[in-house]
Amino acid sequence: MAFKDISRRMFMGGVAGGVGLVAMPAVLRAQTYNWIGASATPASDFIAQALDVFAKRVGELSKGQISVTNHHAASLGGEREHVEGLLQGSVHIASPGQGLLAGWYRPAEVWTHPYLFKDVPHKNRVWDTIRDEYTKAIASEAKLRTIAAIPRMPRQLSCNKVVKNPDDMKGLKIRVPETALWRRTFELMGASPTPLPFPEVFQALKSRIIDGQENPIALTYNAGIFEVNTHLSLTEHMMQDNCLVMAESVYQKLSPELKGYVDQASRDMEADLRPKVEADDKRILEEIKKKNITITEVDKDAFRKSVAQLVEEFPAGKVWVDRIATIS
Repeated sequence: MAFKDISRRMFMGGVAGGVGLVAMPAVLRAQTYNWIGASATPASDFIAQALDVFAKRVGELSKGQISVTNHHAASLGGEREHVEGLLQGSVHIASPGQGLLAGWYRPAEVWTHPYLFKDVPHKNRVWDTIRDEYTKAIASEAKLRTIAAIPRMPRQLSCNKVVKNPDDMKGLKIRVPETALWRRTFELMGASPTPLPFPEVFQALKSRIIDGQENPIALTYNAGIFEVNTHLSLTEHMMQDNCLVMAESVYQKLSPELKGYVDQASRDMEADLRPKVEADDKRILEEIKKKNITITEVDKDAFRKSVAQLVEEFPAGKVWVDRIATIS
């Protein structure tokens, strides 16, 4: 076993059970909580930044009663390990993709349904509207509490040809994340989906094992994908935010005042990150244009119709699909 793995396991074991609870002087009648936060992205990424904004804000609001020490770049494992750590007590705030939580609360797969939202403002309105009821449902079944949505921009398709509608997808080998719903989405769109871990994507494109991939354009651009893909189609087929999540048991042990600080820090993080993420997306699109990448608007209605049957094939999230449909 690698020393890095041993060190990580020793660290995780050492903080297990670890809402670090320290009695303060009796006159203060207060307790301090020393929490561990974890992301799988570099500190420069907005997902990691969201965790840092939350940590700073909850520390300010609680006047140091809640202190969060964050660990980025998968130094404490991947997102799945982080969520497992929440339930074991070795991690206290994690930042996974919303859909990942389907491993503990199956209806969370709703966040990976295509064309769930009209646009980014609609996505934000949906979360603001259903946050409390969704949090209650996932806490009841999975013992996890999603305290905030970390904003991400729509996923777009990159490849080496013009794609305007599903007919143009025929024969294209498109890399997708390794989930059944994702694979089926691109099958229905007419492509040949190829599941691959993201770190393998650049080389697979370069060697023509695959023809394209789909991600928010910031990730596509920063990963150098436009060195090997010459076209960008603005499909906006999925808008999956990440989230800040903690164990429900940890949240419920807090005083009403501290719960209020956690909730306020979560709202403050969302308000801080949303305009920054949107502005960065626009900036990067301008950078892409400078690289002479062919950018194509698509027939979203045609793409939307091509995947309409997914909700029946993957019914676990239907209760939330139907709820979201009521929000304008």
